[in-house]
Amino acid sequence: MSKAYHISEDQFVRANWHAQRGRRGGLVLALYAVLALFPPAMGFASAAITATVVVAVLLAVFWQIVLPGIHRWRYRRLYRQNPLLHKEQRLNILPTGFVLSSDNGESRYQLAELKKVTVLEDMVLVYPTTTLFHIIPVDLLDDFALAQFRGLA
Repeated sequence: MSKAYHISEDQFVRANWHAQRGRRGGLVLALYAVLALFPPAMGFASAAITATVVVAVLLAVFWQIVLPGIHRWRYRRLYRQNPLLHKEQRLNILPTGFVLSSDNGESRYQLAELKKVTVLEDMVLVYPTTTLFHIIPVDLLDDFALAQFRGLA
């Protein structure tokens, strides 16, 4: 039995933000590691330590406040510019997998071939490849299907 749904702009933004989370953390750690090398390279003078602290605070502000705003704007813009994301999607759960379909075609996936599954509060992100993911609202899944996805997460 096929269940229809639409991906909302909010779901699209939150899913993409969550999907990119691991990549941002590595970059920030690398920037802080380079920043930590500044005082030993320049000497432990008060000016070098003060400059390091100022840059660290600015980096934290950028990472926690500015960057999330930029990403939200970018994902909302991407959602609004792509009319395919606004179309109705259909989900059909099978015993060993699921089928996602729309007017553009269909994709069949076996649970065993998924690269990654992330279960969030109101949606499931399924990754058939390492970079592509599909959004499935939790409301469409029965307890058995949700347990299968949680088992893969």
